[in-house]
Amino acid sequence: MEEIILVHGPPDVIITDQGTHFNNELITAVSNLVGCKHVFSTPYHPQTNGQTERWNATFVAQIAKFCNDEHDNWDIFLPSVVYAYNHGIHQSTGFTLYQLAFGDQPRHPFQPSTSSFKFTKPHDYWTQIMQYKNLILKQAKHNIIHKQQVSKRRLFSFFVLFLQLCLHRFLFFV
Repeated sequence: MEEIILVHGPPDVIITDQGTHFNNELITAVSNLVGCKHVFSTPYHPQTNGQTERWNATFVAQIAKFCNDEHDNWDIFLPSVVYAYNHGIHQSTGFTLYQLAFGDQPRHPFQPSTSSFKFTKPHDYWTQIMQYKNLILKQAKHNIIHKQQVSKRRLFSFFVLFLQLCLHRFLFFV
């Protein structure tokens, strides 16, 4: 509540699985309180919540690098792993999640400020941020479409080569 809703505002919809930790009176009350719709995914169909499942796979791989053998200290590293994920450039968009969410370059703790903008009015700053955010969102969309097209071609060529290999081996052994 404090880290998401009070910072970013309430979501329109929350999608969760059918687990008892999501399907209870507390979650129903909080959803009603903040005015968002709570939707449950189909049982045994993780594709419904694909983005979350993908994040979980990435998260588990990253957090496992830091955990001890008993896996009881993962919560200590959670903020650092989330920070790294949000501030790392994502291959599909070419931008950080921070840039896409806030329309600005993230400032890192040990990096000096590189901003050289001088504004005379607060509105000038807002205008500059909105222009930058619109530009990076447009570029991110373009990058995603480009990556999808590249992936389509790569997948197709793999199957063509695989079929040619199978055909060649079949003819060779006949």
